[in-house]
Amino acid sequence: MLKVEKNDGTLVSNKVLNYDTFFKRALGLMFKTKDESYDGIMLSPCCNIHTFFMRMEIDCFFLSGEGKILKIIWRMKPSKISGFIKGCRSVLELAPRVVEIGSLTEGEHLKIGPLK
Repeated sequence: MLKVEKNDGTLVSNKVLNYDTFFKRALGLMFKTKDESYDGIMLSPCCNIHTFFMRMEIDCFFLSGEGKILKIIWRMKPSKISGFIKGCRSVLELAPRVVEIGSLTEGEHLKIGPLK
């Protein structure tokens, strides 16, 4: 499980699953519904996503290697493709309403690490 914070220490989520293997990234959130035991997943390495075979909308944060938010897609609907995001190294996918729309902005940095 991963913890995601803003650079100022504000908690975004402490319930993010780390999807860092080919199989986990390939499956992602396909065929899943909201599960209260986690808020979302971190796909790494990753530079684009799709939402085919998903049953829910997701909020997507495309991050550089340093944790800078390069692009945000709020409430991405099922059966969509993000396209390639230049400089992206990982994607944070969160269930809607884990964070309020506008509470994170492009250009902002996130700190991501294991729970301690």
